[in-house]
Amino acid sequence: MSELEKPSNRETEPTATHQRPSTVAEKEAFSSGGNRQMILLRGKWGLAIDTAILYATGYSLMTKQYAVASGQTYQSTLLLTTIGARTGLERRAGLPFFEVDGDLIVRGSNGGGPTDPHWVHNVRANPEAWIRVRRKNSRVLAHVASGEERERLFKILSKMSVTTEGYQQMCAPRELPLVVLRPQPEEPRA
Repeated sequence: MSELEKPSNRETEPTATHQRPSTVAEKEAFSSGGNRQMILLRGKWGLAIDTAILYATGYSLMTKQYAVASGQTYQSTLLLTTIGARTGLERRAGLPFFEVDGDLIVRGSNGGGPTDPHWVHNVRANPEAWIRVRRKNSRVLAHVASGEERERLFKILSKMSVTTEGYQQMCAPRELPLVVLRPQPEEPRA
């Protein structure tokens, strides 16, 4: 029996790189560095509260609690609004971001899970999006980096945050999406 075919007890065995987190609890445990008990804002209510606070203040309590739990520093967080790929409705997500060459870069880690987060699918379907950063709204064009651009950005983000490589290892064989948010000029108002 190969290593992948052996039954696994996730409660007692350490997570191997091929055992990506698939449940919310497993994603929370991975993203919090195993300190899931420190995560107070959870689920839909936690996300709703965090989105409201992020919109009003530009600061994410969700990002802060995961940073504290995993022993990392707080990463500036933006509010990304995309158009739903299936519904056509606006969808929001609070995401830690990195500034690289005038663009903002967000990672589609989904807590190290086996699938891309919903907002990555939305960006692929419709690159027009909006961001709210430091309480200011902007239009952006978004795309998932690929090829040489992705390689370059992955190296840069790996130097900016140790969690980038950790998320890529946990996501494997899925490639961690690195989404480029390129600010667009404001359209003149009539």
